[in-house]
Amino acid sequence: MALTFNPREAVQKLRENGMDEPLAGATVEVVEEATGALVTREHFDATIAGVEARFEAKLYHALWVFGGGIVAINAAIVTAVVTISQVLN
Repeated sequence: MALTFNPREAVQKLRENGMDEPLAGATVEVVEEATGALVTREHFDATIAGVEARFEAKLYHALWVFGGGIVAINAAIVTAVVTISQVLN
């Protein structure tokens, strides 16, 4: 749910409760500036989705590198066993 703020309604409400026009306008401007950088749920969700996608990509890359290392180690072991068996025979 997005945060909604109607500055005209806010000024009107402040005026109805005894605040003069310039002070009501200035107060609403301060509130708008202070809340303008708030993160919405949609923005937060999109940011998290981007972080998750990058993490997943790095994880898959790490698994491929790790798997390649296992294959290389197994190949080296097989080569060593074959070489040793040929030397001993």
